[in-house]
Amino acid sequence: MNGSPDLQAAYRHCWRIACEHYENFPLGSWLLPRHLRYAIAVIYAFARVADDLADEGVQSPRQRHAALDRWEALLEACFAGNPQSPLFLALADTARQFRLPIQPFKALLQAFRYDADFRPFATFADLLEYCSCSANPVGHLVLRLFGYSDSHRQKLADYICTGLQLANFCQDVSVDARKGRVYVPLEDLERFGLSIDAILQQNADSQCFRALMEYEVARARQFLETGLELAQHVGSDLAREVRLFAHGGLAILDRIAAADYQILHKRPSLSRWDKARLLWHVVKPAANGPALAQREKVAAPLERDYSYCREVTRRSSSNFYYAFQLLPQERRRALFAVYAFCRFVDDVADHRNPNWSPAVAIQRWREEVSAVFHGRPRHPISRALADTVRRYPLEEKHFYELIDGVESDLRPRVYETWEELLSYCYRVASTVGLLCIEIFGYRSPSAKQYAIDLGIAFQLTNILRDVREDAERGRVYIPRSDLKQFECSERDLLQAHYSPRIAALLAFECGRARAFYLRARTSLAAEDRRSLAPAEAMRLIYQRLLARIEAQNFDVFRRRVTLPRYEKLSLALAAWGRSQLHRAV
Repeated sequence: MNGSPDLQAAYRHCWRIACEHYENFPLGSWLLPRHLRYAIAVIYAFARVADDLADEGVQSPRQRHAALDRWEALLEACFAGNPQSPLFLALADTARQFRLPIQPFKALLQAFRYDADFRPFATFADLLEYCSCSANPVGHLVLRLFGYSDSHRQKLADYICTGLQLANFCQDVSVDARKGRVYVPLEDLERFGLSIDAILQQNADSQCFRALMEYEVARARQFLETGLELAQHVGSDLAREVRLFAHGGLAILDRIAAADYQILHKRPSLSRWDKARLLWHVVKPAANGPALAQREKVAAPLERDYSYCREVTRRSSSNFYYAFQLLPQERRRALFAVYAFCRFVDDVADHRNPNWSPAVAIQRWREEVSAVFHGRPRHPISRALADTVRRYPLEEKHFYELIDGVESDLRPRVYETWEELLSYCYRVASTVGLLCIEIFGYRSPSAKQYAIDLGIAFQLTNILRDVREDAERGRVYIPRSDLKQFECSERDLLQAHYSPRIAALLAFECGRARAFYLRARTSLAAEDRRSLAPAEAMRLIYQRLLARIEAQNFDVFRRRVTLPRYEKLSLALAAWGRSQLHRAV
C-alpha cells in the first residue's frame, strides 16, 4: 500500500469496514498479494456502506433512495477525479490502478435501491436478474483486479456469485423474515403450497417448508458446483479465492441439510473449526499441483460429504470416534459415513421440535437408503454412504432394520419380556456392528456373531447409563418381567426413585451386559484380532462405562456416567497395542 499518508489512511479505513462486516473477508484475503487485499477491501467497503444505506431500519423508503442517490453522486465524482471522502479516495486510486469501470458499482446500487422498498420476486428469472446486480458485479470487479475481463470467465464467476447469493438467501431466511423480506420466488412458494405470510410469520407447515428449502438448496448447489470450473481457468491466487468462497457456500448448504432444512427459526452458520478446515481444503489443492485441481470438480463434493460425516461423528462426542482413529483413512471415512447415518436416524426419535414430524423423517431416511443402493441420494450423509456401499459389501437390510428399531421409539413402548428387548437391541445396535465389521474386514465367520453380541452389550450399557434421560422422555427399556422379579415398578424409574431394589435390578441387567461382552470375546477369532482392533477398542471403552456404573452402586439418577477424552484415547491405544502384540506372537 503506497501513496500519501491520506491515501494510506483511506485504504486502512476501507480495510476496517470490510473486516468488521464480512466475517470471512480476512480468512480469504490473507492468501492474496498485499496490494490486492486492499483493493478487494475497497470494493467490499463500498458495497457494505451502500447496503447499510438501503437497509437503514429507521428511515423511510424515500429517505433510503435519497441516501443512495447521494452515494451514487459521490461515486460519479470519484470516477470524474474528485473523490470526496476517504472511502472514495481509496476507490479512485484502485479504479485507476486496475482500470475498473463504473458500471459494476452502479449495478450494485441498483440492487440496493430494490432492497430499499422491497417487493417479492414473482419468478426465479426475476430473482436471477436481481442477483445480476446484487452479486455478479463483485465477481466481475474481482476478475479485473487479476487482469481478466473476458466473457467466459465472467460467466463462470456469475455462477459462483449467484450461487453464493442464493445460498445466503437460504441461510438468512429466518433473519430476512424478521425484516419483512422473503427472497424466495412466489412461483416456488406456490409450487410447495406456501405463502409469503406463512414465511413472514414463521409458522409455515414444516414439511412444505422443508420441501421448499431442499429445492432451493439444490438449485444453489448447482450454481456453485458449476462455477467451480473457474478455478481451472485462472491463476493460483484467484483459484484459491474461488475455491474458498464456493466451498464456503457449499458448506453452508450442507449445514442447512444437516438441520433437515428446518431453518425458519434458526440461522445455520459455520464454526471456527469449519472455517479452519475450509481454509486447509482450498490451500491443499494448490500445494499439490494442477493435477489435483483438474480432478476437483468431481472429487471435492464427495470429499466434502465425507468431511461432513466426520464432523457429525466428532461433535456427537461418540465413544466410536476414538476407535475409528485406529483405521486407515479410507476405512475410517467409510465408518464415519455409517456412523453419521446411524446418528441422524437415531436422533429422529429424540427430536422435540413441535413443527417437525419424526414419522415423516423416518420415511424420508428409508427413501434415502433406497436411493443409496438404487438411485441418487440427496443428503450429504447419503451421498457419502453411496460411495461407501460401492467399496464395501454392506447389506441393505441392516439399514432398514436399524430404521425399524428407531421407529419403535417414536411411540411409547413397553417391553414385557427380555426376548422383546433383545430383539430391539439387535435392530438398533447389532445391525450397526454387522455393517461395521464389513468395513473393518474379517476372515472368520464367527465375526458376525461377535458383532451381534457386542452390539447387544453396547445397547444394554447405554440403557443402564441413560435410565434417567430415557425416563425424562417417558421411556422405560427394562422389561416388565424383570421389574416384577425385583419388586420394582415403572414409576420408580420414571420418578428417578433410587432404592436397594432398583440397585439390585440394575445389577442384574449389568450382569446380562457382561455376559454378552464375554460371549463377544469368545467369538473373536485369533485371525481377526488385528482387523477388529477398533471394535475391541469400543468394547474396552463401553466396559469401562459399565464398571463406572457399578462403582457408583448403580445410582444412575444422580449423574450421567461418562469417560474423559484422555481415558477413551488410552483405551483405544491399549486395544491397538494388544492387536499388535498378538500379531508379533
